[in-house]
Amino acid sequence: MLDPLSAFVFATLFSLLNGAVLGFIHPALTPDLRPCAADWRIGTLLAAGGAVLFIGQAATGAEWVVPIANGAWLLGLALYWRAVRRFFATADSWWIYLPVLLGTLGNAFFVFVLPNVAFRVGIATVCWVALISGAVGTLLHNRHRERTISLTVLTGIFALLAILMLARGAYYLLAGRVLVSIVQPLNWVNALTPLLIAVLPVIGTTAFVLLCFERIRAELHRAATTDALTGLPNRRTIAERAGVLLALARAGEQPFSVAVVDVDHFKAINDQHGHDVGDLVLQAVAATLRAQCRGDEVVGRQGGEEFVALLPEADGASARLAAERMRAAVEGQSMTVGPATALRVTISIGIASTTSERLPSFDTLLKRADMALYDAKANGRNRVCAAS
Repeated sequence: MLDPLSAFVFATLFSLLNGAVLGFIHPALTPDLRPCAADWRIGTLLAAGGAVLFIGQAATGAEWVVPIANGAWLLGLALYWRAVRRFFATADSWWIYLPVLLGTLGNAFFVFVLPNVAFRVGIATVCWVALISGAVGTLLHNRHRERTISLTVLTGIFALLAILMLARGAYYLLAGRVLVSIVQPLNWVNALTPLLIAVLPVIGTTAFVLLCFERIRAELHRAATTDALTGLPNRRTIAERAGVLLALARAGEQPFSVAVVDVDHFKAINDQHGHDVGDLVLQAVAATLRAQCRGDEVVGRQGGEEFVALLPEADGASARLAAERMRAAVEGQSMTVGPATALRVTISIGIASTTSERLPSFDTLLKRADMALYDAKANGRNRVCAAS
């Protein structure tokens, strides 16, 4: 096993290397991720700087270096926590720096005013664990938003480091061993300290980078599969989903229906109230249609003011009931445009259904539903028509 001083040197070099890697990939990150990546990179460089100071203190025996080294490491941990908070768009707060202030001032007090190694180790341990635990709490609180392996790994790294640092501090306080320098070859606990300190700057940085790129990948996938305005599945996604549902319908000899939905007089809405109001109308209709879906029913935006609903296991009667439910829900909502103008929005729906064992293609059903929609428009709008 390497002696603590050599291990500290290697840990510092790897920390600096990871900080440089983060700097290189920074331009490749999306604008929303760059601030948290910058915090993490600065935290890594501060951790490396603190390690250099610990090495210098071991070489010179200068006690005045201890508060500065601990302060650098505490500030680095605070920036790690801040990076995690900014990753989840959590509001910044000054109190995350409170452990940095208390730990730095406490170390200075027990070095210059009332020299006491036990108290110095104790206050440093408490402040380190407080910052790391804060990051763990933020990750656990937001774990439902990012269900990724990298988030689980990063949470585990933070939690494990908090436990190990707490155990290390308790060991020295309870064992009564005199700790002159963190890099002195006192025992196996001190020999492991550089490895513990290197966990976040080295392994943690890798997990954080993966977390960022998994977020980017998820955003790209979402952009490719959803409509940007309404958040509904886009035309391509609906077609792919329809292929899956039709295959299941064929296998189980189940009925299948398609509904094409169109917002009535949408051009007039745009002309009278502007395209911004038109966008709001589309968003409101989309939200209402999505809320009316039951079971495996799916609704997506086909384009413009037209939507498509997939109704698996629905024959003609069931499809009409589902379409009427959607139509009535949209008709029942009211939008306020401007200070006092209420806008009434209605929709027309065309449905196409089949119960035959050899189901037609999705395009065929879509064309039939579109022809039924044309009939609904021609017969006065705000109604449901079924393809013959």
